[in-house]
Amino acid sequence: MKLQHRDIDIINYAENNGGTIQQYADLFYNGNYFGADRRLLILEKNKLVKGALHPIVNKKVYYKGKMPSYHKIISQDIYISNKENIQEFKREAKLDKHIVDIFILTKKLNVYVIEIDIFNKTTNKKIEAVTKYIKTKLGKEANIIVYSKKDIDNKEHLKQIS
Repeated sequence: MKLQHRDIDIINYAENNGGTIQQYADLFYNGNYFGADRRLLILEKNKLVKGALHPIVNKKVYYKGKMPSYHKIISQDIYISNKENIQEFKREAKLDKHIVDIFILTKKLNVYVIEIDIFNKTTNKKIEAVTKYIKTKLGKEANIIVYSKKDIDNKEHLKQIS
């Protein structure tokens, strides 16, 4: 097997994030699911990435090291859906005393804080504290988005960052 430049990018992505075949297709193959699937199988066969069925997503995911969490897969869906508008993307960002699921700074310098409420519920106290912290530190109003399981199942909701 001869490694291609894209293979190195895929392996690095697998090491840092991991994801579903569709995520790899969107990032590296212009949405071509079958092209991504074929190449990921070759990389897996040559032991350059690992592949396994994700127990919650119920889709095959490719990764290196540890299997990506459900939160990480959803975070990557949000990133991929909005990548053309994003300047900075940070998962599990610490803002003052609170850790938020996703912190996004857009190219238009808008600030988004996204909470993914699947296994727990984001409190109003946390939202108020994070909003106040961003207003104090960055002098900007934060756009707080809380996604429920229903929002995540309806992928159209994930593309609202501008």
